Amino acid sequence: MFDTADVLFFLYFCRRKTKTTIKRMKPTIIKQGQIIADFYSAYQAELVNFTVIRLGNREESEDLVQDVFIKLMEFDGMINETTIKSFAFTITSNKIKDHLRRRIFRQKMEEHTKYEMELQHTSVERVAEYHETLRIVNENMEKLTPSCAKVYRMSLFDGKAIGEIAEELNVSKRTVESQLFTSRKQMRALMKAM
Repeated sequence: MFDTADVLFFLYFCRRKTKTTIKRMKPTIIKQGQIIADFYSAYQAELVNFTVIRLGNREESEDLVQDVFIKLMEFDGMINETTIKSFAFTITSNKIKDHLRRRIFRQKMEEHTKYEMELQHTSVERVAEYHETLRIVNENMEKLTPSCAKVYRMSLFDGKAIGEIAEELNVSKRTVESQLFTSRKQMRALMKAM
């Protein structure tokens, strides 16, 4: 909590004016310091409650209200009894908005980071599943006859159509269809057995 001496001390040393300017301003500084100290004594609790209602956290609210009074003490303009209340509540309102904006930004960043981590984890899992499936398919392809395995590999991995496979192997389309049918049937049975 501030008292009048603290406010005057702060105002006197924070303004960083020349000695002559301070001598001319001393009555004004003392008067403004007294106004701020009196306002603090009278309205500090009300400002804290005003802030708690909007932020939902008493500790954050007390810190914010302290920042408001520091801003009042650093203010270079004129402060008087008629304007200080609205000025203090305006500063408080603006600080609450800034605080809420930072809170929302921080939450969005945390959500984004969490999403990115989940995405990476999912991506790693998918790659692992893909490699495991590929390993199982290759193991099972070794159990097929060489001709069925070759036709199955050309169809599955090379993406070739039956006609292309038949032309490349110099066999009829019907032979390729038969070998592909047999290899797919055997692969399904092998995969179910695992």
